[in-house]
Amino acid sequence: MTLIIAIGNTLRRDDGAAHRVVELLGEIPGARILTCHQLMPEMAEDIAAAGEVVFVDADVEPGTARLEPLMETAGWSALGGHSVGPAEMVALASKLYGFHGEAWLCRVPGEDFGDGTGLSAVAESNARQAVGLLREYLVRQA
Repeated sequence: MTLIIAIGNTLRRDDGAAHRVVELLGEIPGARILTCHQLMPEMAEDIAAAGEVVFVDADVEPGTARLEPLMETAGWSALGGHSVGPAEMVALASKLYGFHGEAWLCRVPGEDFGDGTGLSAVAESNARQAVGLLREYLVRQA
């Protein structure tokens, strides 16, 4: 099973791009979708139960949507800080629950991360491109 985790705050405009991606993606056989404002350590068990995990997150760097392998960090030093990143989550899932699957990060560039709802035209376009990347990825995994 593939776990897709959409990260972001829909009240911070383009930060909610990942939520738009999974909305457009819809239900996918053999995949489970989780949405959140930020990653939480308790999600490590969900990650470990999956064969692979794809984190979808908005990106402040300009460009187009991209899907890239996620490199696991050596530890989870961010725990106890303000937030935990995807690499730390994979490390935590590996250490606590023996996760050895693939981990990917789908970056969805945006340009407006201010207060408000709705995506900029740039983020909407990149969200649609990310859906295509994820569908291609899921076909390869099937």
